[in-house]
Amino acid sequence: MKTRELATAYARWIDRHRHRIVAASIVVVVLAGWLASRLSVEADLSYLLPPSAPSVQDLRAIERRAQVLGTVMVAVESGDPVQRARAARLLRERFLALPPGLISSVTFDDGVARRFAWEHRWLAASVADLTAARDALRAELRDARLRTNPLYVDLEDEAPPRRTDTDRLRARLREAERAKDATGELVGSDGRVQLMILRTAYPSGDIDRDQRLLEAVEATAAAVRREVTGVEIGAAGDVVLTVAEHDAILDGMVLAVIATVVLVLLGLLLYYRSLVAVAALSWSLVVGALVTFGFARLAVGHLNLATAFLSSIVIGNGINFGILLLARYMEERRAGSSGEAALAAALGGTVAGTLAAALTAAVAYGSLTLTSFRGFRDFGIIAGVGILPCWIAAYTVLPALIAIAARAGRLRSRAEPAIGALLARLAPRAPGARVLAMLVLTLVAGGLTYRYLAGDPFESDFRNLRSSSAAIDAESHWMGVVDRAFGQGISGGFVITVSDRAQTGPLVARLRALDVGKPEAAKLFSRLSSLEDLVPTDQPARLVMLAELRELLSDAAIDELDPEDRPDARALRPPADLRAIRDEDLPDELAWPYTEVDGSRGKLVLAMPGWGYDNWDARDIVRFARDVRGLDLGPGVLLGGSSFVFADMLELVDRDGPTATLASALGAILLVLLLVGRGRHGLVTLACGLTGTVSMLAFGSVLGLRVNFLDFVALPITIGIGIDYAVNLAARDRHEPLLGARALLARAGSAVLLCSFTTMVGYGSLLLSRNQGIRSFGAAAILGEATCLGAALLFAPALLGLARRRRH
Repeated sequence: MKTRELATAYARWIDRHRHRIVAASIVVVVLAGWLASRLSVEADLSYLLPPSAPSVQDLRAIERRAQVLGTVMVAVESGDPVQRARAARLLRERFLALPPGLISSVTFDDGVARRFAWEHRWLAASVADLTAARDALRAELRDARLRTNPLYVDLEDEAPPRRTDTDRLRARLREAERAKDATGELVGSDGRVQLMILRTAYPSGDIDRDQRLLEAVEATAAAVRREVTGVEIGAAGDVVLTVAEHDAILDGMVLAVIATVVLVLLGLLLYYRSLVAVAALSWSLVVGALVTFGFARLAVGHLNLATAFLSSIVIGNGINFGILLLARYMEERRAGSSGEAALAAALGGTVAGTLAAALTAAVAYGSLTLTSFRGFRDFGIIAGVGILPCWIAAYTVLPALIAIAARAGRLRSRAEPAIGALLARLAPRAPGARVLAMLVLTLVAGGLTYRYLAGDPFESDFRNLRSSSAAIDAESHWMGVVDRAFGQGISGGFVITVSDRAQTGPLVARLRALDVGKPEAAKLFSRLSSLEDLVPTDQPARLVMLAELRELLSDAAIDELDPEDRPDARALRPPADLRAIRDEDLPDELAWPYTEVDGSRGKLVLAMPGWGYDNWDARDIVRFARDVRGLDLGPGVLLGGSSFVFADMLELVDRDGPTATLASALGAILLVLLLVGRGRHGLVTLACGLTGTVSMLAFGSVLGLRVNFLDFVALPITIGIGIDYAVNLAARDRHEPLLGARALLARAGSAVLLCSFTTMVGYGSLLLSRNQGIRSFGAAAILGEATCLGAALLFAPALLGLARRRRH
């Protein structure tokens, strides 16, 4: 009686303040909508990790130091070298005329590097080469002097010194001279592909400017294609891929929301057959959903790869409370109750079940906040808190709208949905046999689940988690064209930073020494580059050797040579004004990869994993990160790159996933026992949840589903959300113990089925995503939803009926 009296009093209060409640909801929607509109989407995987993760700390520190500028590689491909060159020149001219603020430079050729090599050609030779050339030259000069002496007789048996060592130095100098005046355009080995590299004038990752730059690049390329026939022009690089990934996620979000809204509305209209009822239900959902994402803007500030599609999930799940309330209201109206009485009965009859469902869902989501994996934690914060505004809106805004519509005579009762009669046929004729079948199913599913989890179900190939779109495919195609024409690029590369310039040389030497004598497949690094390659640390020793060469090749010494050898000897004589190359002597075009924001140079090392590591294989990524971190590179050395981010992410998922699952299960059990009770209704709810969850994992095993860092979250969610259906059937049976299995399924079961439909639509919309990982999450969540719904409809009535018989 107390619950009924409270429900009646609350229904009257709602009726009195119905207009104020709706007005307040409009204000809330405006404010929450403004906040939600400011949410950004961060597709970078580092946003899935906590700020305390070593890889994220190093990455953020490097981003503050390094000039993290984006690049766009524009390739021109043609079988006609004249047309190819003409198109490339037109592109260069127009790229240089782009609005300021988009690009800082256009690298059209390697002329800067060639000229720098010529100007500093003497210091390009190693100390060993210079020493060998000096010794050989000294011997040559000695022999020349002896040959001028008419009394000299060679009594030595050894052959005169070979000129190989000096020839090597001569060849290096001649090559530098030839190269300095060459055009140096970036043309591939087959002559078909010409490349130019655009460097942005702003930090990498600025999506708005990245998009403006790519629009300008595409417009320029389209204009050149119209002017020059027989050429293909395309773009690749980090700017192109970043925009393509971002757009793929954003497009998928929009498509998922549209599909969810359309299908949910269609399902609601078919079930309620009332535009007014569906409009009222939809508005209450809008209030709850916008409050959820307004909260997300305040609490988290952005959406990441794991939370980007929460809008569809919130719509699919958040509407369930209103569905059950409205269905019960319609049922009471069909039974002849007045508007206020029907509302009171609906509120009192559904509040316990929906509150238990909302809180168990909140606990399931909230369990993810116990993890340090940010992808899980942000998901748990937004969804765990967001499910509550949806429940609150269903029990404030929706009743107010129902009261307004009922008073206006716009909300009329309809015949009971036909689906109810079909569900009534699922009522068990022999509850004992149905329960026995449930027990067998649970045991078999439990065995399959154990085998599935013990057999390493995790996805190790990260190619299966990538996004796919026409833009991403185009970028991949043109990156392949560039790699084939110019050699493998720096995909999977990373940065090593030191705190002092003097550390760079010894560090690079130590790292290179690790791979000396190893086959290519066993090397730790396939590439290491630093400013040391352009500004050698042993320049003082080289200058000493060059000074000795100059002293040897004095005018007097050269005059003693044969006339035909004197020009060659003068070409070998180093100039008198040689000095060491300083870091600041390097042109910006060569030094920018090693230049920091404050202008300092030389403390950045660029590296690539060895060919024995697959950058897309989870095991290889973890192995490489462990191997590099195990080198103990010393204090102040930072490592920044996707390999270390992936490794930390996999470690956290492996560590935190079981914690979240256990917390979700314990929280759901405690809430069910607290809200539904420790009697048969609570135990039935938990039994159905257990059967549904292990059945999900068993089917996953049979279907060969692989678990990844995105769809792992489906398990703790299924534990919480899966209880939703059984708990509402149990709550209805508790409220009306004489209803019977057929009536329970016909009345409450139809609403439960509609709730599951909307939730499945929310998850199913994720299958429209262009990201394979998100699609995998959608598939896993649908599977869990189906098994939990099946467990509730097939077994909850049997368990309740059997428990009632035993009690009697």
